[in-house]
This record gives sequence, structure tokens and C-alpha cells, in this order.
Amino acid sequence: MREINGKLLLVVMLLLAGCGAESTEPLPTLMPTGLPVEMPTEAPAATLPPTEPPVQRPTLPPTWTPSPAPVEAATLPPTEPPAVDNPNAGLPPSQATLPACATFREDRSRYSTSFRLGSEAAVAWIAAETAASYRVNLIDEFGTELFAGYTTETTFLFAADLFERGKRYGWNVYPMDAMGQQMCISVGGELFPQ
Repeated sequence: MREINGKLLLVVMLLLAGCGAESTEPLPTLMPTGLPVEMPTEAPAATLPPTEPPVQRPTLPPTWTPSPAPVEAATLPPTEPPAVDNPNAGLPPSQATLPACATFREDRSRYSTSFRLGSEAAVAWIAAETAASYRVNLIDEFGTELFAGYTTETTFLFAADLFERGKRYGWNVYPMDAMGQQMCISVGGELFPQ
């Protein structure tokens, strides 16, 4: 076997040597030869077409982020949100709301964040002036929308079969005008079945 490999290698080397023709041109070298060197000329700077400013899109309102479940939610006193004199304070112009939204907020005095598993979960909010209806939705802890519905009331009952033990849920609501357009930034809270 070695003898065949050796002969094969010899044949390949002879073929390669026979295929190459001698070149009359000198090979390039990295060593200076004393010959004049032609320097490249500088190309004119390319002119770029004017660019348009980037398109700026409005940012979306913040989304619900789950917080840890309360240990003893039933013993916690209800909290009142601070009074809002200017609902647009601190908001960029793209997120400013209508004056009718000044009173619109979650109403924790009319519902509890924890409820008995197997029963409906109630949520409540304070009305936005001139609102024709409200869009209400329920999302799970991963942000997946589980339910979306509409009401003309300022309370809503989510069906008991939407909830599972040990999971956290968030709800959002926003008012709509008579033409079905969203009037205010959504408000909401958390729900913990127990």
C-alpha cells in the first residue's frame, strides 16, 4: 500500500511540474528594488445625497407589569390615588389627554384586588366626563389578553372561568367617545384569585 501511495505521489508531482510554464516576468518582491514607485492619486471625495431625518413615531402608553401577590390582601386598607389637578403634568404632548380625563382613574374603594377563586372578579373606575362607553380587558402575567369587552357602566365583572389558582392578572380600561375613539390613557390594576 505504501508503494502505491508513493508512486501516486510521484506521478502527481511530475504532472504538476510539467503543467507549469516558465514565466519571463519577475515575481513581485517586498524588498526595495531602486525602481521609481508610482504613487496613487487621491480620488475626489464622494458626495452623498442628503438624508431625511428619521421618522419619529409616538411611544405607546406604559403597560401593566405584575407585582408580587399580597400576603394578606383582605387586611390592607384601601388606598386612594392622589388628587390630580392637571392630568397632563409630565406627559409629552403626544400623550396629553383631554380635560374630560381629569377625573378618570381606577376606583379601589369599590373593588378588591383579591377575590375567591370560582367567583366573578369585579373592577371599578371613576368615569371620564362625556365618555360614551369603556373598553375593558383582562391580561395574564405574561401580557396575553384573555378577555376584551365593552360597557357603559363604571364597573365590570370578569367571568369566574377566566382565572386559575396561583396566577396573577391585570386589567385595563379606557373611555371612548361617541365615535368609538379612545379618549384617555388606560388605567387599571391587578387581580389575585385566592
